[in-house]
Amino acid sequence: MLTATLGACVSGPGNGKNDPLPVKSNQEALDWARQITDHVAQVAGTRVNEEPEIINFTPCIGKKGEHASDGRYTLFYAVHADVPDDQQNEVLRKVRDLLTGEGLKVTEYQEIPAGNPPAQPAAAFSARHPNSQYVVDVDSTRGHNRMSLSVRTPCLLPPPKSAPPTSAGTP
Repeated sequence: MLTATLGACVSGPGNGKNDPLPVKSNQEALDWARQITDHVAQVAGTRVNEEPEIINFTPCIGKKGEHASDGRYTLFYAVHADVPDDQQNEVLRKVRDLLTGEGLKVTEYQEIPAGNPPAQPAAAFSARHPNSQYVVDVDSTRGHNRMSLSVRTPCLLPPPKSAPPTSAGTP
Protein backbone atom coordinates (compact mmCIF):
# COMPACT_ATOMS: atom_id res chain seq x y z
CA MET A 1 0.00 0.00 0.00
CA LEU A 2 1.36 3.38 -0.97
CA THR A 3 -0.54 5.53 1.52
CA ALA A 4 2.52 6.45 3.55
CA THR A 5 4.59 7.10 0.45
CA LEU A 6 1.97 8.96 -1.56
CA GLY A 7 0.65 10.96 1.37
CA ALA A 8 4.00 12.01 2.80
CA CYS A 9 5.38 15.49 2.26
CA VAL A 10 8.54 17.13 3.43
CA SER A 11 7.70 20.09 5.67
CA GLY A 12 8.24 23.69 4.69
CA PRO A 13 11.23 25.60 6.03
CA GLY A 14 9.58 25.96 9.45
CA ASN A 15 9.32 29.75 9.55
CA GLY A 16 5.55 29.61 10.07
CA LYS A 17 4.23 31.53 7.08
CA ASN A 18 4.90 28.67 4.64
CA ASP A 19 4.01 25.76 6.88
CA PRO A 20 2.79 23.19 5.96
CA LEU A 21 3.76 23.73 2.30
CA PRO A 22 5.66 20.68 1.11
CA VAL A 23 9.16 21.16 -0.27
CA LYS A 24 9.88 19.37 -3.54
CA SER A 25 12.01 19.99 -6.57
CA ASN A 26 10.22 19.94 -9.92
CA GLN A 27 11.70 16.50 -10.60
CA GLU A 28 10.55 15.17 -7.21
CA ALA A 29 7.03 16.49 -7.86
CA LEU A 30 7.00 14.92 -11.32
CA ASP A 31 8.27 11.58 -9.97
CA TRP A 32 5.58 11.73 -7.25
CA ALA A 33 2.81 12.36 -9.81
CA ARG A 34 4.11 9.55 -12.04
CA GLN A 35 4.18 7.17 -9.08
CA ILE A 36 0.57 8.01 -8.22
CA THR A 37 -0.75 7.59 -11.78
CA ASP A 38 1.19 4.33 -12.26
CA HIS A 39 -0.25 3.02 -8.98
CA VAL A 40 -3.81 4.00 -9.99
CA ALA A 41 -3.45 2.45 -13.46
CA GLN A 42 -2.07 -0.79 -12.05
CA VAL A 43 -4.85 -1.20 -9.51
CA ALA A 44 -7.48 -0.30 -12.12
CA GLY A 45 -6.18 -3.09 -14.34
CA THR A 46 -5.08 -0.79 -17.15
CA ARG A 47 -1.83 0.57 -18.49
CA VAL A 48 -0.70 4.04 -19.36
CA ASN A 49 -0.55 4.20 -23.16
CA GLU A 50 2.15 5.70 -25.38
CA GLU A 51 0.55 9.13 -25.76
CA PRO A 52 2.79 11.95 -24.52
CA GLU A 53 2.55 12.95 -20.88
CA ILE A 54 1.01 16.32 -20.10
CA ILE A 55 3.30 18.17 -17.69
CA ASN A 56 2.34 21.67 -16.63
CA PHE A 57 4.20 23.52 -13.88
CA THR A 58 2.59 26.85 -12.97
CA PRO A 59 3.34 29.48 -10.31
CA CYS A 60 1.07 29.43 -7.26
CA ILE A 61 -1.37 32.29 -7.10
CA GLY A 62 -2.95 33.25 -3.79
CA LYS A 63 -6.67 33.52 -3.13
CA LYS A 64 -6.55 37.26 -3.81
CA GLY A 65 -4.23 37.00 -6.82
CA GLU A 66 -1.02 37.31 -4.84
CA HIS A 67 2.25 36.08 -6.34
CA ALA A 68 5.10 34.95 -4.07
CA SER A 69 8.72 35.44 -5.07
CA ASP A 70 9.95 32.21 -3.50
CA GLY A 71 9.34 30.00 -6.55
CA ARG A 72 6.29 28.14 -5.21
CA TYR A 73 4.49 26.22 -7.91
CA THR A 74 1.86 23.61 -8.69
CA LEU A 75 2.04 20.66 -11.07
CA PHE A 76 -0.68 19.27 -13.30
CA TYR A 77 0.36 15.88 -14.66
CA ALA A 78 -1.77 13.67 -16.92
CA VAL A 79 -1.45 10.49 -18.94
CA HIS A 80 -3.91 8.42 -20.96
CA ALA A 81 -4.93 4.78 -20.80
CA ASP A 82 -6.82 2.68 -23.31
CA VAL A 83 -10.03 1.59 -21.56
CA PRO A 84 -13.03 0.28 -23.53
CA ASP A 85 -16.14 2.38 -22.95
CA ASP A 86 -17.99 -0.57 -21.40
CA GLN A 87 -15.22 -1.02 -18.78
CA GLN A 88 -14.87 2.60 -17.68
CA ASN A 89 -17.39 2.31 -14.82
CA GLU A 90 -15.48 -0.71 -13.50
CA VAL A 91 -12.22 1.26 -13.64
CA LEU A 92 -13.84 4.13 -11.71
CA ARG A 93 -15.10 1.75 -9.03
CA LYS A 94 -11.66 0.17 -8.60
CA VAL A 95 -9.99 3.57 -8.36
CA ARG A 96 -12.63 4.84 -5.92
CA ASP A 97 -12.25 1.77 -3.71
CA LEU A 98 -8.45 1.97 -3.79
CA LEU A 99 -8.15 5.66 -3.04
CA THR A 100 -10.86 5.84 -0.39
CA GLY A 101 -9.17 2.86 1.26
CA GLU A 102 -5.97 4.91 1.27
CA GLY A 103 -7.72 7.84 2.94
CA LEU A 104 -8.54 10.11 -0.01
CA LYS A 105 -11.90 11.88 -0.01
CA VAL A 106 -14.06 11.60 -3.12
CA THR A 107 -15.05 15.03 -4.46
CA GLU A 108 -16.68 13.89 -7.74
CA TYR A 109 -18.05 10.58 -8.96
CA GLN A 110 -20.07 10.01 -12.12
CA GLU A 111 -20.50 6.74 -13.98
CA ILE A 112 -21.56 6.26 -17.59
CA PRO A 113 -25.32 5.54 -17.56
CA ALA A 114 -26.27 1.87 -17.96
CA GLY A 115 -27.66 0.68 -21.27
CA ASN A 116 -26.64 1.99 -24.63
CA PRO A 117 -23.40 3.92 -24.38
CA PRO A 118 -23.86 7.63 -24.98
CA ALA A 119 -22.36 9.29 -28.02
CA GLN A 120 -19.58 10.50 -25.72
CA PRO A 121 -18.73 8.58 -22.52
CA ALA A 122 -18.91 10.73 -19.40
CA ALA A 123 -17.26 8.87 -16.55
CA ALA A 124 -15.54 11.10 -13.98
CA PHE A 125 -13.84 10.63 -10.64
CA SER A 126 -11.92 13.03 -8.43
CA ALA A 127 -10.46 12.58 -4.94
CA ARG A 128 -8.28 14.71 -2.64
CA HIS A 129 -5.71 13.50 -0.14
CA PRO A 130 -6.64 15.06 3.24
CA ASN A 131 -3.05 15.75 4.35
CA SER A 132 -1.01 16.30 1.21
CA GLN A 133 -3.93 17.93 -0.65
CA TYR A 134 -3.00 16.40 -3.99
CA VAL A 135 -5.95 15.55 -6.25
CA VAL A 136 -6.33 12.47 -8.45
CA ASP A 137 -8.72 12.62 -11.41
CA VAL A 138 -9.83 9.77 -13.70
CA ASP A 139 -12.07 10.79 -16.58
CA SER A 140 -13.41 9.69 -19.94
CA THR A 141 -11.76 11.60 -22.76
CA ARG A 142 -12.88 12.86 -26.14
CA GLY A 143 -13.42 9.97 -28.46
CA HIS A 144 -14.00 6.46 -27.24
CA ASN A 145 -12.07 3.80 -25.36
CA ARG A 146 -9.72 6.20 -23.53
CA MET A 147 -9.46 7.64 -20.07
CA SER A 148 -7.15 10.25 -18.60
CA LEU A 149 -5.40 9.79 -15.27
CA SER A 150 -4.16 12.99 -13.72
CA VAL A 151 -2.67 14.45 -10.56
CA ARG A 152 -2.86 18.05 -9.40
CA THR A 153 -0.50 19.03 -6.62
CA PRO A 154 -1.04 21.70 -4.01
CA CYS A 155 1.40 24.60 -3.92
CA LEU A 156 4.90 23.25 -3.47
CA LEU A 157 8.07 25.07 -2.49
CA PRO A 158 11.30 24.32 -4.31
CA PRO A 159 14.13 23.31 -1.99
CA PRO A 160 16.53 26.04 -0.95
CA LYS A 161 19.44 26.32 -3.38
CA SER A 162 21.96 25.16 -0.78
CA ALA A 163 19.88 22.25 0.58
CA PRO A 164 20.56 18.70 -0.58
CA PRO A 165 17.66 17.04 -2.43
CA THR A 166 15.30 14.94 -0.35
CA SER A 167 15.52 11.18 -0.71
CA ALA A 168 13.59 9.59 -3.57
CA GLY A 169 11.70 7.43 -1.05
CA THR A 170 10.03 10.46 0.53
CA PRO A 171 7.78 12.03 -2.08
